[in-house]
Amino acid sequence: MNLLILLGIFTAFLALAFPLLHLLASLSELRKGKNTLGNQLLFIGSCLATFSLILYFFLPIVPLFLWMIGCCLICYGAYWNGKHKGNFHPAHHLIRMGIALVITLLLALI
Repeated sequence: MNLLILLGIFTAFLALAFPLLHLLASLSELRKGKNTLGNQLLFIGSCLATFSLILYFFLPIVPLFLWMIGCCLICYGAYWNGKHKGNFHPAHHLIRMGIALVITLLLALI
């Protein structure tokens, strides 16, 4: 029982940290005037993923799909930025997608 509570707390922390970190990064870039498609996708995806966590406590199924759409937008926005800035590192994007997948699986199990 205690293990399930710890897993839930760990999942909630990761699920909040992932979109909020990308939200801060996209807001920072947008405030600098770098209004690119990648930064806009990061912003929209992180807002959608964060909003889905609020809804998760009321309807668990619908917010999970919103979470997945938000994570896909975050991953594609970061991929787009890496490709167009000229500093593309595939391992960085694979790690991001892996983290999003693990958090999605943990959210589905809660």
